[in-house]
Amino acid sequence: MGIYQREGRWMVFYKDETGKRFDKSFGRGDEAQEKAHQFDMNIKLKKRGIEVPEVNIAESSGLDPEVVGQLRDRDGRLTFKELTGKYLKHVEVSGKSKKYLKMVRLLCDNMFYHLIGNKIVDDMTYYDDFMAVMTFLKDNPGSKGLLRSQSTLNRYGDYLNAIFNFGVQMKLTTVNPVVGRKKIKEVPREVKLNVEDVKKIMDHADDHVKWAMEVNFNLGLRSGESELLALKWEHIDFDKREVTAYAPKTRTKRLIPISEAFAQKLKLKMEEGHSEYVIEFKGRGVLSIAKGFRHAAIRAGITYPVRMYDLRHLFASTMLAKGADLAAVSKLMGHASIKMTADVYYHAMHGEKERAIGLLPELAVA
Repeated sequence: MGIYQREGRWMVFYKDETGKRFDKSFGRGDEAQEKAHQFDMNIKLKKRGIEVPEVNIAESSGLDPEVVGQLRDRDGRLTFKELTGKYLKHVEVSGKSKKYLKMVRLLCDNMFYHLIGNKIVDDMTYYDDFMAVMTFLKDNPGSKGLLRSQSTLNRYGDYLNAIFNFGVQMKLTTVNPVVGRKKIKEVPREVKLNVEDVKKIMDHADDHVKWAMEVNFNLGLRSGESELLALKWEHIDFDKREVTAYAPKTRTKRLIPISEAFAQKLKLKMEEGHSEYVIEFKGRGVLSIAKGFRHAAIRAGITYPVRMYDLRHLFASTMLAKGADLAAVSKLMGHASIKMTADVYYHAMHGEKERAIGLLPELAVA
């Protein structure tokens, strides 16, 4: 079983009970790709003995007509799909980011609805439903043909937990089948990016990507649409030489001082700019910088895994390695607590443990 493209058409190959191979075409374009993923998912479910009704992704906001008849005797209790619909409406008005909303919808349409969409939430259990979903996602490759990492599985579990918690809190349902879950600890990702390699990448980057890297390294912002790409000129106070950054993740604002030299660069860029955004391309704000950064890293000959977000890590680790105060760096990063900063970055504070040991007096031995 698998998804592939032939002359631009999205195809799925699978085998029947006798082992005979079949190749099914779904046409070209994004809708065809979604249909191919849906078909592939259903084939895999059937091989695992899980029978689910076909759900049209384009009509994912409502129940499939074939399913309605199966739900008449459920005494008004909500299915997972119905609960999710209410949760998504709640998310839209609660201040969550568009990225979060888009991700939950995508996961539901492409995975969760096919696995548990029409199950009644109050009848669901940890072992029979949540564990079954997570086991299936762990054992079957994603859309790129790769097995999902533990961090990805943990994140999927968090999304499900948020949906079920919402149902219980709003008294829409009585059960959260995720209760009892213990997250498997993720192996920390090693960040290898250093200042010299940043300069190499900048040498091979497009102008707007190069500027985004410089801004990110000087401010330590989260590199996506929530902070870096949302930064506007109105957020910069040139008189006080500070930037106001809003973090949707923690719903807090923080002030980030800037050097005189960087303030001058910002002024020049503002005079040359054609939009309200600090990071722009052809006079408009930028939605994503990751692809441009990745291509620049490849052109620069960087062989280890690297991402734009690593500049934020480099911002913190460089200051701490040079003796900056841990509490000050924590504030600049917008972390919820100093403990979080210490847990992630204490290793960068070279010599601190040795200095601490050096403060101990000698014990006089008679």
